[in-house]
Amino acid sequence: MKLTLWPSGEVLDVDGEKSLLEQLVAQGKKIKSSCGGHATCGDCVVKVMGGEEHLPAPGFEELRLLGNVFHITKERLSCQLRVKGDVVLDISGQDKKAVAKKPFQKTKKGAATASGPKGPSVIVRKRDEVQESAAKSQEKDGEKKDEAWYRHWEKPDNAPDARPRPLGGGKRPRAFTVKEEDPTEE
Repeated sequence: MKLTLWPSGEVLDVDGEKSLLEQLVAQGKKIKSSCGGHATCGDCVVKVMGGEEHLPAPGFEELRLLGNVFHITKERLSCQLRVKGDVVLDISGQDKKAVAKKPFQKTKKGAATASGPKGPSVIVRKRDEVQESAAKSQEKDGEKKDEAWYRHWEKPDNAPDARPRPLGGGKRPRAFTVKEEDPTEE
């Protein structure tokens, strides 16, 4: 059986006994798979360009990850596919995903990104800068004191700028008192 990779046009020989993921990896193609071919990650998605009739119907695991829109999107999990005839596949999406999710990318200046080998990035500021930002923060807090909303929960209910409290909010419910009837009054 022939497997044609699109857009390169490369033709590979495959058999129907092993999954497509195993065969592509064995032939040196980069297919991402976090789960190792157990249909739990959804990383090994390939797009079927032709020969859909030579592929089995999607199983439960594949439907759980991709949904039942495979007729529209033409996407299938390569770990679940066993080829029964000639098929044309687009695996170009695998390269884009691999490049986009590299954990140790370098920036222009050569420093590692936040997820790089140096760990999370740390911003170093001088003491003067820290004190200046703290002073600005205190100024903003001072501006808020003029507003009626500032610390409204501490104001008494009868204050001139006090906000009306919602009805029944923050109060404990009172116990019901039941008046007992006197049986002699009838």
